[in-house]
Amino acid sequence: MDPLLIVLFVIVGILFLFFLYGTFVRWHASRLTLWFAFKKLEINKSMEEYARVLLDENGLVDVEVKKVGFFASLFVGNTYKASKKLIRLSWGVGRRASITNLAAVCRLVGLAKMDAEGIKGLKAIELNRWFSFLPILLVPLIIIGLIVDLVMFESLGMWSIIFTAIGLALSLFSFILACVAAKKDFQAYNRGQEIILDLQILNEAEEKKIKKLISAWKKLIIINILINAFELIYFLLKMIFSSFKLFGRK
Repeated sequence: MDPLLIVLFVIVGILFLFFLYGTFVRWHASRLTLWFAFKKLEINKSMEEYARVLLDENGLVDVEVKKVGFFASLFVGNTYKASKKLIRLSWGVGRRASITNLAAVCRLVGLAKMDAEGIKGLKAIELNRWFSFLPILLVPLIIIGLIVDLVMFESLGMWSIIFTAIGLALSLFSFILACVAAKKDFQAYNRGQEIILDLQILNEAEEKKIKKLISAWKKLIIINILINAFELIYFLLKMIFSSFKLFGRK
């Protein structure tokens, strides 16, 4: 068998296994998130009260906790605003004291703690929320380049490459931003989990559940980043091959 064909089969096999693993991680994280959302905490407090206790016990008395409405939750829910020292809880998280909602709160408290310690790079998390859509623009930009070339020059040419390059640059920027944000999110989850466990406000079963859920969320972050990376590499290679064909290179 041709060695190149063997390499191709190996690559396809690896990608297929990754796809299966990624599908399992997404299913597992979704299942735990939904299941633990119905697991009420033994100490029946609101999420604002839980967040307030966690913050005060760590000297973060200047950080405000605010529950936002249903529509505001779509844009600013479950975020930490460093410039305003403000934790904003979404309508869904703020209204029910569950394992899932406490796991979301522990990340926000972790971010507040990291901010108080002067840890840099937290801005990447907020920027990632607003610019995570950039890879979606890749295909529309490619189409625009094709249309410009076909309408103006009646053939594929430089504009297709230019618009594709712009789309890839935006996707690469989004990917790098997502990696930086993921690193800080990991630190925030770890810090928040430590804070909760140190305070001993949960029973043993609740501690195991929140550890399990946070672990699943971390894996989900990695899977999503890797999928975006594979998509970026695919379109980059496609652009390179198209450029070779356009300029008649072998």
